Amino acid sequence: MARPAKPLLSREAILHAALAQLDATGTLALPALARELGVSTSSLYHHVKGGREEVIEGIRGLLSVSAMLSDRRPGETWRDFTARWATSYRAAYAAHPAVVPLMTAQTVAHPATLASYETLAQVLHDAGFGDQDLLHVMTVLDSFILGSALDAGAPVEVWADSGDPDSALSRARGATLAQPGDRSERAFRLGLESLLAGLEDLRR
Repeated sequence: MARPAKPLLSREAILHAALAQLDATGTLALPALARELGVSTSSLYHHVKGGREEVIEGIRGLLSVSAMLSDRRPGETWRDFTARWATSYRAAYAAHPAVVPLMTAQTVAHPATLASYETLAQVLHDAGFGDQDLLHVMTVLDSFILGSALDAGAPVEVWADSGDPDSALSRARGATLAQPGDRSERAFRLGLESLLAGLEDLRR
């Protein structure tokens, strides 16, 4: 019997299928992934020898290559670059919020992701953030961005209406729902500007 013209399975196909599984179910299970691809679980390990952890890191790489920045525009300030970096990063993960808990559970190792973080680190270093603060600054940014990406997958109405006309929360809820556009996106913009302003004070 002749071999198929193209391989039935590839690392890239596995990663894309795993990302689709996460989007659809919120979980990553290699046996279920193998069934969906029509292969045995052992066949998956031929392409991703590190198993589940390698698949997760591969998904991180997919999102990094498609969205995380590793270039700085000529004359771009550290705040402008960081805002652009954060916005792009958040958009990639907001489209796939189920991946966020998996990404935070293991060490970042994908070369494309590390290259993006290296660019951010260099921009921040050049802006005057010292080595003793730099990793903490990046962690704060990372935590905010990933939290905002999770919020993008939250219900439109995050807080229930108590029905109490004197409730500050209920009034704020109503006012927010009346605003045009995406609540999570507006919250992200507010948080990012506030965070960058606070980091500016730290830099001084």
